[in-house]
Amino acid sequence: MPVRSIGNALQNLIARNLPLTVFGALLLAVALYGLVSLLTWLLYRIPGLAESVQELAETVGVSTPQLLEFNAIIVTGIFIAVQLWVTHRRAGAAEATATAALQTAEATVRTAESTVRRNVAQQFKDAVELLGNRSETVRMGGILALTFIARDYPEYQDAVVTIISTYIRNGEEPE
Repeated sequence: MPVRSIGNALQNLIARNLPLTVFGALLLAVALYGLVSLLTWLLYRIPGLAESVQELAETVGVSTPQLLEFNAIIVTGIFIAVQLWVTHRRAGAAEATATAALQTAEATVRTAESTVRRNVAQQFKDAVELLGNRSETVRMGGILALTFIARDYPEYQDAVVTIISTYIRNGEEPE
């Protein structure tokens, strides 16, 4: 498995499992502390290494504990930098996910609006066709349907008023 896909899988895992990330950060901190402790223990167990560190500390002008403390600060700084990087990546992934979700929602709304417009146009056409029917009941249903369309869709109000006015004014029964 390529390293990039492993990184993406870990990033997705982190983005979905914040408690796991916090636990992982704590586990990493304990591991770093253990590593620094192990290095300090090794420092005093390997012949000549303790003296080399002591000479290095004297060359720099600090004591051996100060040098070890400085090293611990460096390790902590690296840990903090890694955590900031991971947090930044997680925020970027969350932002990308939110943007994709927003785009999907906007596309869904546009599709729904388009469907509603098509449905209303079809209902309008069907209602106008009902006005030409021989049955008075069917024609009244067409007028009622146009009334509902005008009430629910203001963009159709003028057209409905014009059609119903013309229908009433002509007063002709279909042949």
